[in-house]
Amino acid sequence: MAENAATYNQGQWDWAGSDSVREYLHVLPISVLCWSAVAILEGGQVFVGDAAHGTFLPPVHYIAWAFFNWYGLALLTPLAYQLARRYPVTGSNWALALVFPHLAGCMVWLGSGAVLRGLAGWVYTLNHEMEATPFQLSAEWVGRRGLLALIGYWIIVIAAGFAHLREQMRQRELRQAHLEARLASAELEKLRMQIQPHFLFNTLQAAITLVHDDPPAAEDVLLRLSELLRISLDQMEMNEITLARELEFLDLYTGIQRRRFGDRLDVAIKADAETLELLVPPLILQPLVENAIRHGIGKHKGADCVEVFAHVQGGALEIEVWNGNSVVEEPGEGLFRRGVGLRNTRARLQHLYGAGGRLIFRALAKGGAAALISMPARQSGVGTTRATPEAVQ
Repeated sequence: MAENAATYNQGQWDWAGSDSVREYLHVLPISVLCWSAVAILEGGQVFVGDAAHGTFLPPVHYIAWAFFNWYGLALLTPLAYQLARRYPVTGSNWALALVFPHLAGCMVWLGSGAVLRGLAGWVYTLNHEMEATPFQLSAEWVGRRGLLALIGYWIIVIAAGFAHLREQMRQRELRQAHLEARLASAELEKLRMQIQPHFLFNTLQAAITLVHDDPPAAEDVLLRLSELLRISLDQMEMNEITLARELEFLDLYTGIQRRRFGDRLDVAIKADAETLELLVPPLILQPLVENAIRHGIGKHKGADCVEVFAHVQGGALEIEVWNGNSVVEEPGEGLFRRGVGLRNTRARLQHLYGAGGRLIFRALAKGGAAALISMPARQSGVGTTRATPEAVQ
């Protein structure tokens, strides 16, 4: 009931405002066009009938009377359409709307059309035909054309009902799209919150191993970690940053790992210049590099090199992380059951880019393994995008 009352009050307000005038003027040309077609058909029918009986009137009479018969309704049609939009014969209250206001509106429609036709016809007959009173002309119009006029009113009501349903569907789809965007944004926030404790725990472990053996190295690790945490806090509300910024973050992280493994670990970054201003999700490379180190130098003796390549291929930004000591032990989904980092990375790509975001693993021909992430190559305008529903859509 409250919703119906709100709709009624809103309808009253709109009828008194300039929006109704604009809507009236918007519908009026369509109304005039439709009723002109009816008038032309009727004028032609009357002319053919008179011709069959051998009686002719000047052509202007056929045109004038046909337009007098229907142009009053042409002026009333936008008002009837507005009324039908305010009180559509749809939903649970369609039967009530048929009684009020449309039963009353139908009678007003018929009476107003008759009066307008009677007055216009009366003025016309003063100079061109036998004199007739407005009442006679109105009664004659109701008797001959009243049923067609009523049918016209209900056609308008039905058309407005369909327009109302279409608008409801559009609004429902819009609300659903906003809801899905908010859900996607919330899921991305959850994934970002998973990255930070996971990364923090692993980095603190690296620092702890150096505290007794190499205190200066442990201090450097903690300083780098504080800088990483500052950057990650700055990027907490961002869905995307430039690849150049992401590589700065990665350099801090690999600096920590080089402190841990010393000369045994080397990291090489080879990014094409055109890729540096393209957008990527923040912290998207760190889990892949961490995975390469853990399953490479973390499990095997000797030196190791982690290489990062970035290039544009077929409208997509492709970034590969190579490691000569890693092995693709579990093909397919088995890899993503190992831990948070890989599942998180793939989920973020899918949430942000849909089918355009991929994470795959493959074995290298010369030995080792490579992780490939692919996403749309989108240029940065301001360097970052915020984590808003609009950014997720």
